Amino acid sequence: MIPNEDPSTLLPFCDQHPPVEIVAEPDYPGQYPYTSLEEFLSLHEGRYLDFKETVSESFFKLLSAFSNTEGGFVVLGVNDKTRRVTGFDCRGERLSELVNRISDGLGIHPVIDEIPADDRTILIITVSPQRKPISYKGVYYTRVGDTVREIDPDGLRRKFLEDSSWEDLVGACTLDDIDDETIRNFMDLIRGSAAGSGIPDIKDKESILRRLGLITPDGNIIHAACILFGKNPQSCFRNAGLKITRINDETVLINPKELTGNLFQLLDRADEYLLTSQTVVYDPSGNALIDSFRRKEITEYPKAALREALLNMLIHRDYFNSRTPSIIRMYDDHIQFLNPACFPTDVTLEKILSQHYPYHRNPKIADIFAKAGYVEKFGTGLERIRAELTRAGNPAPEVDYSSLGFSLVLRKDPYTREPLDSLGLNERQIAAVHHLKSGGSISNQEYRRLYNVGKSTATRDLTAMVRSGILRKEGTAGAGVRYSLAYTT
Repeated sequence: MIPNEDPSTLLPFCDQHPPVEIVAEPDYPGQYPYTSLEEFLSLHEGRYLDFKETVSESFFKLLSAFSNTEGGFVVLGVNDKTRRVTGFDCRGERLSELVNRISDGLGIHPVIDEIPADDRTILIITVSPQRKPISYKGVYYTRVGDTVREIDPDGLRRKFLEDSSWEDLVGACTLDDIDDETIRNFMDLIRGSAAGSGIPDIKDKESILRRLGLITPDGNIIHAACILFGKNPQSCFRNAGLKITRINDETVLINPKELTGNLFQLLDRADEYLLTSQTVVYDPSGNALIDSFRRKEITEYPKAALREALLNMLIHRDYFNSRTPSIIRMYDDHIQFLNPACFPTDVTLEKILSQHYPYHRNPKIADIFAKAGYVEKFGTGLERIRAELTRAGNPAPEVDYSSLGFSLVLRKDPYTREPLDSLGLNERQIAAVHHLKSGGSISNQEYRRLYNVGKSTATRDLTAMVRSGILRKEGTAGAGVRYSLAYTT
């Protein structure tokens, strides 16, 4: 500020408006000289200047945009169209409340000057450019001309992530936003795991987070801590939830849910939803008994495979994609786990599918789940899913990567009672399918012997199953013809 001048007549000079002349092109807006209030209010909005009449969502987005570009000035209490001074009510604690809202919502501390304007007060908020990206409710904004735009995920990576990752960034989360119960549950898990042997009995959550590397040396909570242990991460990151729904005939939504909470809570809540939304079937062989009276219950999808798919979704999702949360869709015959994501340029789907490929989008989050005993070994998630599905008789998982993101599809066992009944199979044919699920093939003669039928009946049964796509025929004629399941795990 110019010495010995009345501060009420001196304001930051931003984007030029004739006849005022810019003295020099600045490195950032704070280097502009000052001009009078009358001239200042006549300036055009531009890259470094914006007028806001009230505190609204667009106000906080603007602060994020200035922070992520070259800084700028926000004039609060002035109509941006007419330049009429409406003022900001600074009575009581209102100014302190605004300062706290900015600090809590964005984690920045701009300079705020009170400027008298007749019988009102306007605020000049000076926002400096920040070294780290600043988000508002999990979304990052930039200033383009006189507009505020959301930064796309690729642009955000190019701009800020040469030497860091999303989970290492510092946001508005504080120690008070960390959930005590989740921390306690995690410590119980870690002490019960192999990785937790010898862990001291630490109860202070700040010390725990420091030991886990989730607080910076100067005491700031990083994103990974908020998303793992926060009371309400969705208040900071709008994509931190999980959408899950059943879809009938791929069109009708049944019982849609939008789950919220930290990652440990999301894992448990989604796990419960998936398990309770399945139809329980029973071991068709009748040999697997829990006791003398009850047959063993079998879910349509193995529990271990579902949990592993959930873990992979939550650990590896792309939090820079702030527009869309992770989505789980339950269809009649399959479940799709869709993670909006963008692979780095050196990572391909082929590499991801290769065994033990060491790619971790969020290594700190993955490490926390490993310490808790949820993840046995990095890079083996898809292998474990495939093994569990094969063991249960389900098809192998289907993996795809497109503009929509990373998709994992788990399909039901197509040879359970319900789909076989829908094809009109008789009891002999259903029994033959279950016989073949253990592997191998069957001939017409073996079919006759197993089910005590004549040759014509056996031929009719087997031919019908080939036509319906359940069996495939191998060989040409006579005793050399054998039948096996058209689909094998």
